[in-house]
Amino acid sequence: MGLMQLMPGTAQQFGVSHPFWIHENVRGGVAYLAQLNSLFHGDLRLVMAAYAVGEQPIRARGLAYSSPEVYSYVQRVAGQYRAELRRKARR
Repeated sequence: MGLMQLMPGTAQQFGVSHPFWIHENVRGGVAYLAQLNSLFHGDLRLVMAAYAVGEQPIRARGLAYSSPEVYSYVQRVAGQYRAELRRKARR
């Protein structure tokens, strides 16, 4: 639901009462990403995969779980992240 595409259970877990209110949605999504980042010890590939499909399959099998869709999603996010790092380095 909303900008961060929160599942109902995730929204509830992070106290998002109104998932279509942008400030609540983003706060909940960022809190979830922070939790995943801690859970996966900063491995952004696992964080993004878990954000896309849920943490349980990624906790159980890591990237071995990855379907072509999840792999493609993780690659796109990683590419955008690297591009942003390069852009900031040029400043």
